[in-house]
Amino acid sequence: MRDPSSSHDETSVGARSPFTLKGLAVGAVLSLAIGWIGPYGYMLNYFLLGFNPSSPGAIFFFLLLTLGINVMLGVVRRRFALSRADLILIYCMLLMAVTVPTWGLLFFLVGTMVYPFYFATPENNFTNLLHDHIPTWIAPQSESAITGFYEGLPAGASIPWEVWFEPLTWWFVLFLAMSFMLICASTILHRQWSVHERLTYPMAQLPLRMIEEGEGALAPMSPLFRSAVMWMGCAVPVICFSFAALHHFYPAVPDFPFFHPGISWFRHTVTLVFAFSFAWVGFFYLVNLNIIFSIWFFYLLSKVQEGIFGILGIASTEKLSLYEYSQPADLTHQATGAVLVLVLYALWAGRGHLGEVVRRAWDPHAGVDDSEELLSYRVAATGFVVANAIICIWLWRSGVPVVVIPILLGVSLLFFILVARVVATAGVATTRSPIVPAYFVISALGTSLLGAKGLVALNFSFVWQGESRTSPMVAATNGLKLAESVRGPKGRLFWGMMIALVCSFAAGVHTILDLSYAYGALNLTGINWAGAHGWPNMVRTITDMPGPDLRGWLFKGIGATVEGFLLWATHRWLWWPLHPIGFAIAVGWLTGHIWFSALVCWILKATILHYGGPSRFHNLKPFFLGLILGECIVAGGWGLIYWITGDLGRILTAM
Repeated sequence: MRDPSSSHDETSVGARSPFTLKGLAVGAVLSLAIGWIGPYGYMLNYFLLGFNPSSPGAIFFFLLLTLGINVMLGVVRRRFALSRADLILIYCMLLMAVTVPTWGLLFFLVGTMVYPFYFATPENNFTNLLHDHIPTWIAPQSESAITGFYEGLPAGASIPWEVWFEPLTWWFVLFLAMSFMLICASTILHRQWSVHERLTYPMAQLPLRMIEEGEGALAPMSPLFRSAVMWMGCAVPVICFSFAALHHFYPAVPDFPFFHPGISWFRHTVTLVFAFSFAWVGFFYLVNLNIIFSIWFFYLLSKVQEGIFGILGIASTEKLSLYEYSQPADLTHQATGAVLVLVLYALWAGRGHLGEVVRRAWDPHAGVDDSEELLSYRVAATGFVVANAIICIWLWRSGVPVVVIPILLGVSLLFFILVARVVATAGVATTRSPIVPAYFVISALGTSLLGAKGLVALNFSFVWQGESRTSPMVAATNGLKLAESVRGPKGRLFWGMMIALVCSFAAGVHTILDLSYAYGALNLTGINWAGAHGWPNMVRTITDMPGPDLRGWLFKGIGATVEGFLLWATHRWLWWPLHPIGFAIAVGWLTGHIWFSALVCWILKATILHYGGPSRFHNLKPFFLGLILGECIVAGGWGLIYWITGDLGRILTAM
């Protein structure tokens, strides 16, 4: 890093961007492709491009670019090949693009807008409870347009784009403001996490290895792609998951499913889920052994706690949202308290850096040098404030009471930071907040402040804060780590990120509406139930109008106390084996997916380090990187085969 005392002007004025327009153009085209292919692949059961922070779609496209297209261009003429800086730019754009078109935003956006109208019945009383509180600018309300969306259009009819234009425009404004706010937050926190705390960023290690330069005639080809050990690792998931793909066509072929049969504990009151991903094992291999151990240990411990509460009949009866269905409310609140302590402690630990950011934002010639950051700290700080103001106005117009907005936004931001930090620290391929911010507000404050109108508005907030696992902040955090290897101003990288988001949004909206009106959303995977994650539970909440849950506050306090002790012990005792991140993410449906892969990796890595030492650990790293690449290859490759054959496919992995 540069000397903090150096002047921003000395390093940035007149400096030429390392990122070219060619790189921007390639990234924009690939972002459009992801926006188109992402919904297409998921709705027809072909593949998942951006289901989790591991971003298999970004890795697959980047593999085609670095191992195929760029190598061929370099062989023809070296100057035709994309530079290292442009490859990083493109990968950052891919990371941004995969957050938008399916699970991260658009599926739930489109579904949440239309679900309460199409599925309204006398039994669920959606019409009386919801419709009067849904602003006309926030969702299309044409009965024929909504019916055509779910059931398909008659022959010769065209998509009613005019019905969708106004609500999608307003949602696009919120989407841009939210994305810009999270990118600004990532810029502000980047140096603290990367330089001062030296987080490991496991998700950034594979793309960095993929763009290393080789020697000789195939110099554009990374040494990683010439490693026999890497290709051995790559072959393992390709072979295993190919059995699963062939089983889809030929049932006699042995199956290798991603999800395996679970087991029941405590008189069948607790189910232990088994999911296995070779890629997740590969990511965990790059993580500290104590963190890996803590993830699976605390998950199993939370299941024991859940079982004991169930057997004794002391579990909470509080009803939260569908996002918290996999564990009792007590454990949800306990994890929430732990998360708040973890994130607030991280911000407190970075108070010195944040103070320098404020100084630099106030006086461009004071404080730490920001010439190598994505945005100057003045722009990042100002942008963060302005974006939040726009979001507040949008939420107020949607019906969220003014007094609730700061709490909703503040908690949402803490949860976004949580996911980004956990991914940057622990290489966790999938995680999200233990409770959605909307139900944090409902449980903590009760519903009297909100009323029916406020509760309906809170349900629309599920669109942008329900799936925090794939937020732009996660993509920006990893992208900024990658960009450290490129010297020079990063302004063009910022515009690349924004262009990627816009391209993916536009292409994703077009694809979702085109396929839904052509085939009927009821007949397509994912989009057929999008919206059901929020509205039925919110109707129950509007009907019951519960007050604040004091028991929830008690368990938040318990979780906060335990997390505080774990943080204290981790910093005081070098031998302490339990990492605070493990306890913070111990509960939830997604941790149920990753715990078994963490256990397998912990056993493998501990054995390798014990018997082979650090040298054998480093020698085997390409093998585990190959596990990641192989799972992306087999998912993308079989997805293409499904598309060519025209059959409804089988999603092989949820990595």
